[in-house]
Amino acid sequence: MYILTERESLCLWHTENDMKRLAAVVLTLILAFSLTGCRAVSETGSLPLPGPQEEQEPEYVIPGKEKEMLPLQYMPVSDVELEPEPPSYEEISLDCPEVPEIRQTRYGLDMGLDVFADFIAERFGIYVDANWKVFVHYYDDLRTGGMAEFLYTVGEIDTNKAVIFQIEYDKAVRVYYKNLEQTADENGLLERVDMFRQRYEQERPVLGDDEHMDEEKFSYTYYYSTDKLVYCYNAFFSYGEHGVINNDWGTQCFIGEDGQAEFFGVSGGKSA
Repeated sequence: MYILTERESLCLWHTENDMKRLAAVVLTLILAFSLTGCRAVSETGSLPLPGPQEEQEPEYVIPGKEKEMLPLQYMPVSDVELEPEPPSYEEISLDCPEVPEIRQTRYGLDMGLDVFADFIAERFGIYVDANWKVFVHYYDDLRTGGMAEFLYTVGEIDTNKAVIFQIEYDKAVRVYYKNLEQTADENGLLERVDMFRQRYEQERPVLGDDEHMDEEKFSYTYYYSTDKLVYCYNAFFSYGEHGVINNDWGTQCFIGEDGQAEFFGVSGGKSA
């Protein structure tokens, strides 16, 4: 994650609006280059693991073998160990006055994002296609600040190969990028996920009488620099008379070369 220098911070904190934009930019980078393996704030999740009504689908079942249960409340190694290098960035001046706000989805030519796709092609030599997910968000109704994210995927696997544009007043003023020249055995990654899904079933939270399951998210994320493939499950549920949202329940683990789950404690020591 890129950390703003003291001088940059002072320049941005002159007004209340600037302060809000600074906080939004920092949050954007935390989310976009998140190293936890969970993109819980994404507008759409990856394709789910088989749920209770899907377990008999042939692609997820090994005949004669019962699936192992993935327990809740396991965490992977620290962020720095997953991806130690911060993203690179450049100051730019790119007009983008009519770019719409877009929930995270796969890139298409009719989305109005040509200005960004053309920049990526010209600056980085990368053709943006449907292998990339895009997400455009503005932090206020006046669109004084926002971001446009391009995230490379391998099938349903997210990666930390990404390009992020920082937008201020209809102009992209900075571009962040990470792992653009990195490659991986993509078929091998997909095979590891498939073996993992055939082998495991996710334990679900047992909710109380006053609790209600709002959403479950499953994701897979690949980290190029450390060659780590991470599985993440998050359960979002509400409880109490005020409908407070809770996401305390979750599972994170590495997916090994043979599709095995490898759990690590917060300190980085292997626990199972």
